[in-house]
Amino acid sequence: MKNKFGIGNAKNNAAGVAIAMAVAQVFFATGAYAQSDVQHAYHIASGPLDRTLVEIAQSSKVRLSYDASLVQSLKSAPVDGTYTPEEAIRHALAGTGLKLESTSAGTLTIIKARAATNANPETSAAAAPAAASSAPASQEVDTTLPLISVAAQRDSGGTGFVTESSSTFSRTDTPISQTPTSVSSVNAAVIQSQNAQSLTDVLKNVAGVTTYGGNGLGVPGYAVRGFQNAAVLTDGMPTAQAGGLGSAAALTPTIAISSVEVLKGPAAILAGDAPAGGVINIVKKAPQADPFHEVQFSYGQYGNVTGAFDSTGAITSDKKLMYRFVMSDQGGGQNSMGYNGASDYYLAPTLEWKDRTTDITIGYDRTVSSNPIPQLTFGKTSGGFLSTRIDHPVGNPTDGFPMRQDDFFYKFEQKLGSHFTFVSKANYTETMELQRGWQPLSTLSATNGTPFMAFDTSTQTYNWAFENYLRAKYDFGPVKTTTLFGWDYTTGHFNEFEYNDGGKIVVVNNVFNPPTFPQLTGNGSGLAFTLHQQQTQSGLFFQEQANWQRIHFLGSIRNNQYWESGTAAGYSSSGVATAYSTGPGLHQSAWTPNVGLLYQLTEDVSAYANYQMGFVPSNSPVYGGGTLPPQRSSQEEAGLKGNFLDDKLAVTLAAYRISYTNQNISDPFHRGFSIAAGGAVSRGFELEVSGQILPGLNVIGQYTYDDYVMPYNPSVVVNMPKHSASLWTTYNFQSAMLQGVGVGLGFDFASSQQVGTSSKYTLGSQLETDVSLFYRHKNFGLNFAIKNVFNRNLYYSSTTPSLVTMGTPRTFLLTGTFDF
Repeated sequence: MKNKFGIGNAKNNAAGVAIAMAVAQVFFATGAYAQSDVQHAYHIASGPLDRTLVEIAQSSKVRLSYDASLVQSLKSAPVDGTYTPEEAIRHALAGTGLKLESTSAGTLTIIKARAATNANPETSAAAAPAAASSAPASQEVDTTLPLISVAAQRDSGGTGFVTESSSTFSRTDTPISQTPTSVSSVNAAVIQSQNAQSLTDVLKNVAGVTTYGGNGLGVPGYAVRGFQNAAVLTDGMPTAQAGGLGSAAALTPTIAISSVEVLKGPAAILAGDAPAGGVINIVKKAPQADPFHEVQFSYGQYGNVTGAFDSTGAITSDKKLMYRFVMSDQGGGQNSMGYNGASDYYLAPTLEWKDRTTDITIGYDRTVSSNPIPQLTFGKTSGGFLSTRIDHPVGNPTDGFPMRQDDFFYKFEQKLGSHFTFVSKANYTETMELQRGWQPLSTLSATNGTPFMAFDTSTQTYNWAFENYLRAKYDFGPVKTTTLFGWDYTTGHFNEFEYNDGGKIVVVNNVFNPPTFPQLTGNGSGLAFTLHQQQTQSGLFFQEQANWQRIHFLGSIRNNQYWESGTAAGYSSSGVATAYSTGPGLHQSAWTPNVGLLYQLTEDVSAYANYQMGFVPSNSPVYGGGTLPPQRSSQEEAGLKGNFLDDKLAVTLAAYRISYTNQNISDPFHRGFSIAAGGAVSRGFELEVSGQILPGLNVIGQYTYDDYVMPYNPSVVVNMPKHSASLWTTYNFQSAMLQGVGVGLGFDFASSQQVGTSSKYTLGSQLETDVSLFYRHKNFGLNFAIKNVFNRNLYYSSTTPSLVTMGTPRTFLLTGTFDF
């Protein structure tokens, strides 16, 4: 596949560039040590105070210690100009009620301004709870998670496991605690502590998300609050057209991820034709002015080896031009079923130019991957599933799902005076994917046999996405408002080619002793079927956000316009088209309003409620002509949000009801056509907890109850668990003897679930246990993790009993990081 996708030389050259950059930066870093009285140029916009302080301290190499609870949930003032480090910190603290002081040891600390009144620096530092109890004066800024590398701390969007704000859903930098809807976020600190290797690993931490073997097994699919096919966005933008079989966004290596956000409910204001359950958004690490570089190396079971490099810093002396360069290369010998191991190559250079009024980002990322057939199990005709894992290919070792995706993007943000900001974003994505392997035609006989049929398909997707909006901020006395008016547009071309190899049959008498399978040769065998589709979507949206004392309001309305056209053709063995059809030319539209209100009951606890509507276009043909109307969804949600222990612990409790209409099912009397069959209702509640509950003890956990029913046919089983929960906790030892050592323990639970439409096929409840031991010393870290410690059979959700994708068996993974 390397020759077809053209990655051989580019890959080697990129690796050489990355190594050269790493070596050069080591020499630059050794000579860069600034004194506290030396001036530096700063261009730091208003944002979370903790992140601003980290950026100043890291760039100037000053010693700064403080209690993390003092700065959580506070926003810094802008720091733009040439200052000494102390002057820059004082600018950042303006209006926060905090004050910078010097200690007797010559270091800097932060205390409450009222505590500093009529006190000299020594007594002030001693009186401050921060300096006295939480952070000795000799420590650096990293007070909440001393074992998490500076990269994770700087990119996490918050302090420790708590993510403070999200700019994706509302397109403003709004604290999650003040957002009147469910927004779950897993940040880089959590990802690194768990030694997470994939998006699926990360999403275990999010309530309401279920993984299933989707998209032809090549890339997993995700259901949110019971609704499948959740869209996966990157920085709020789509990277795959709806007709595509998968998006490489789901394969983004974790070293490139700042956080993963899940927006619950119909997120039409963000994604237009979003599924009813919600949207998954990957926030990538962005360029930063202060230099930071990390090298990462992982070795896992089955010969899985990963090398990764992350580098960021300023290019110009005024720090207005910054870069970020991330590269990751993964390869493995074989997977647990003996197929060729997964490979995943990722390259992402990004440039950003930023001053007080203008912010321009341009970038590119390439993903070249090859995922093997995953670990599978098969249902038996008599009922139930194989209990013994299959440890050999049922097909050829080379079967799998190669993919290449190239994504070009830009973001432009321009301040127009003191009240208006214009934002423009766009990306162009090109995806090529192959699907090649063998799948059972039915459940297994008494001898564990069944016919297997080949699939051999190639797809190409070309996708443009644009988004432009004007943001206005005004204060009307005590009422602060943010108004957005914008337009987005997405158009994509999807081409599918099915080859004659697909459809071949091999009779397998026993899957534990399979025969030799023919080698699938792809396009050398000629075409059997082609499909060409074009889908276009346009939306106008208006959003109003208002804050008045304890009341926070968020409302929006969107007009969606959707067009689709296409052609399909079948071919004879000689390559002559035998059938040809043209799509009818579809146009559908909808209005989707959303409204939410949050009220702060106390300083720590808020209550919220929202109503959201969604729209998913339908291209299902109806017998006699035309297509079915679009699917419409609506959500009613209410909940509580709390920030406790000086904002070190965040808790969200949500109850919801999502319904949708115009579900499409196959017409029982007319093959190839569809009928509308009512809809479905998903009801449930979720609990999410994240943060630090004791010194050194960090936790992130969730519990979900989801009752998904189809009123038009209540006897139809739902192929998802009703109950699911996860818990991940780490403890950093506090004693001097064990300084830098920590342990992690995690559980992931799912209740029993049905598969297919028969009660004969039930996956029992399952529990995965993960453990880790990690060590951090200055710029060096090690993390040894064991996934699925007790080697239990784990299963993803599935709708077909003939084939069920399994989770990983017991796996060992050792990861080392070096920051400089």
